[in-house]
Amino acid sequence: MNLTPHPERRRGGTLGAVTMTSMIDVVFLLLIFFLVTSSFAPDEGRIDSALQTEGSGAPTNDLQPQIVSVRRSGQVVTFSVGQRTTTSAQELTSILRLLPREAGVAVRVSGDVPVGAAATAMQAAHDAGFERRSYVPASD
Repeated sequence: MNLTPHPERRRGGTLGAVTMTSMIDVVFLLLIFFLVTSSFAPDEGRIDSALQTEGSGAPTNDLQPQIVSVRRSGQVVTFSVGQRTTTSAQELTSILRLLPREAGVAVRVSGDVPVGAAATAMQAAHDAGFERRSYVPASD
C-alpha cells in the first residue's frame, strides 16, 4: 500500500477545480444584504387615494382664484382684475388687497406682453398678501 499523498492533492485540490463553498457564502451574503436594505412598497389597495370623494368630510374651498389679466394695448401694458383696469403696479396692488386671498391669484399674460410686466403683476400679488400665485399664459 502506498501512503504518499498524490502530488495534486498536496497543493490543495485537483487542477482546474473551483471551490464552490466560498462562492455560495458570497451569494448568500449578497442575498441577505439586499433583503435587509431593500424597502418594500405597500400594496396599492392600502394606499390612500389623493382624490376626494363625496361625503369624505374634507372641507372644500368654493372660492375661485382671482384672475389678473395682463395685456398690451399699443405701447402700454394694462392690468385687469374683473372690470377694473390699471396701468400702475401700485394701483394693481391696491385693487388686489381688497380681494379675498384664500383661493390665490392667477396671472394670465398675453403672448405679446414683455416679461417685466408679468413679473410686475406677480410682485403686486405678492405685495397684496397672496400666498398662492400662479402664472398662466393666455391662449390668444
